[in-house]
Amino acid sequence: MGLRIHFVVDPHGWCCMGLIVFVWLYNIVLIPKIVLFPHYEEGHIPGILIIIFYGIAIFCLVALVRASITDPGRLPENPKIPHGEREFWELCNKCNLMRPKRSHHCSRCGHCVRRMDHHCPWINNCVGEDNHWLFLQLCFYTELLTCYALMFSFCHYYYFLPLKKHNLDTTSIEKMSNCCEDISRPRKPWQQTFSEVFGTRWKILWFIPFRQRQPLRVPYHFANHV
Repeated sequence: MGLRIHFVVDPHGWCCMGLIVFVWLYNIVLIPKIVLFPHYEEGHIPGILIIIFYGIAIFCLVALVRASITDPGRLPENPKIPHGEREFWELCNKCNLMRPKRSHHCSRCGHCVRRMDHHCPWINNCVGEDNHWLFLQLCFYTELLTCYALMFSFCHYYYFLPLKKHNLDTTSIEKMSNCCEDISRPRKPWQQTFSEVFGTRWKILWFIPFRQRQPLRVPYHFANHV
């Protein structure tokens, strides 16, 4: 409990955490470079959105590190059982040590953890009584950062005005075929784009996986627009 640092020696967990940190670094560099900063420089978005993005990213990383190194509630070898609470303790049949009820033995870590939920390889640690709240924070900020990044990626291609200084909407085929003049055409609404992708203008049907997609006829001036 308290601020004890807990470190699990597990190569599998190290690999999982390394992958998480790599994905985090990749997105924290790619999204601002391609989407946020160029659109901010051209006045399409306010600077507060960039600050929010970095704020969520920092909170996500801090929650990851703290959930990984915080003692989840490991029981000591000779726990002191409070007087009058022996009826709430039991003997672990794996490590032969007394533990409070609702505790569980982690076969990967090799010890009992109070109120253990599970062993998470992505944080290379057990999720127990003392770090469960940090794990929930990590899940929340990871979901929030993912949705935030996806929202900006979607707006970059289907909602924001085209970039003037950085023509990032041009594909490699368009560059090779010298057809960049098509980029200056009016950008179609996002509803039209999704209607073409899902094959229907009925938005409620976009979420139904049991139907068959039918090609949607598009206006001529949007036919060759990316």
